[in-house]
Amino acid sequence: MKVTGIIRPVETRELEAEGESFLEAREALQAQVPEGWQLIMVTTHP
Repeated sequence: MKVTGIIRPVETRELEAEGESFLEAREALQAQVPEGWQLIMVTTHP
């Protein structure tokens, strides 16, 4: 029997971005995400 597994790194990185609106800031943040990584959480700061 052959099985296949998909793995991903446990490593995490924190990115920051700014924009005129939440949408613009989130898009800028997403643009920084390296290929093969996923953005898993976004928080706002006053």
